[in-house]
Amino acid sequence: MLGMFGGATFLVIYLVLIFALGIPGLIAELTIARYVGVGPFTAFMKLGMPGGRVIGTILLITALAAVSYYLVVIGWVLWYLILSVSGVLFEGGVTAVSVFEGLITSPILQLVAHVSVVTFCVLIVSGGIRRGVELASRFMMPVVYVILVVVAVYALSLPGAGDGLVFYLRPDLSRVSGSTILAAMGQIFFSLGLGSTWIFIYGSYMSRRQGVVRSAVYTAFGDTVASFIAGLAILPLTFVFNVSPSSGPPLMFITLPEIFRQLPYGRLISVLLFTALLFAALLSAIPGFEIFVDALGNYGVSRRKAAVLMGVAEVVLGIPSILSLDILLYNDLVWGSTMLPIASLFSIIAFGWFVGSTKILKELGIERESTTWKVLYYWVRLAMPIMVILILIYGWISFFT
Repeated sequence: MLGMFGGATFLVIYLVLIFALGIPGLIAELTIARYVGVGPFTAFMKLGMPGGRVIGTILLITALAAVSYYLVVIGWVLWYLILSVSGVLFEGGVTAVSVFEGLITSPILQLVAHVSVVTFCVLIVSGGIRRGVELASRFMMPVVYVILVVVAVYALSLPGAGDGLVFYLRPDLSRVSGSTILAAMGQIFFSLGLGSTWIFIYGSYMSRRQGVVRSAVYTAFGDTVASFIAGLAILPLTFVFNVSPSSGPPLMFITLPEIFRQLPYGRLISVLLFTALLFAALLSAIPGFEIFVDALGNYGVSRRKAAVLMGVAEVVLGIPSILSLDILLYNDLVWGSTMLPIASLFSIIAFGWFVGSTKILKELGIERESTTWKVLYYWVRLAMPIMVILILIYGWISFFT
């Protein structure tokens, strides 16, 4: 995303929007979620918002659709990890282009990888929150951070990496556009799990001992640092080998593998990076399953059965994205960059207009109103809805023109 939308320009916009939308959005969603103590499917009905059932249905559909194409891409990551471990990706006569084209033109291969990823998610979710999701997170996330740091240090040690750092860290404000701002906002909502969906389901599990504001800040900080380190690991490599950082999805699946083929220890670096990506991506998909499990739990369906039903649904919903790369990219635009911000407005509106300030203060652990609290409250209540709507309009106009 950063490579496609202006390098450091995208990074600056992203960091500004993290503070303007990301952290306040996290606070709003975690507060509402813990207050109602249920997932997004029934939360807004419980709050008494008009059309609460319709809102819950929209959020469930958004979660199902957003996860469906994402799981297809995770399947690609799994396949590249297998090719890296086996060494096939580094055999003579094999090129990164031929590998990627072979993958995206083979519905059967993509379907097998897709089903494998869905199966992993079903197994993790079936284990429950502590024995499944939390256990997987405790193991996978430290591994992700360590691998990203190792790859970043290696990439920055290569001759020519400095040009990549300039692209990454020196903004060119002439590259600011509606598409760039929309892409940055969409990435924030997707990456942080906003949209009254991902982070909302986890917020509904939070104990009263956990601080909402602290959790929101930690979440935004940890996610942004991981993304920043990933940029340090990947973008300098594109400049070392004089390839375009703006090549979009092929950057991960064509450009980098071709670079790894030319590097000392390239096979090891490839295994490490795709392992980190697989772990991070799987954990990003899990909340989508949790939302579905929570929704079916209202009808007496067990966690394991609901996880399996979600798995079957996602396999079917992923088929269009398997059959067409264009459909996959439009899915990302519609569900990732558009519907998640729109869906997040439900929590923002609930925070500012449907739950009294006294109750919100209690959820946040704040004993009395302060200037900081008033700024946050009215920012979420009045400014954020306007910002989200304007960015969406500006971004879509820019996209079509």
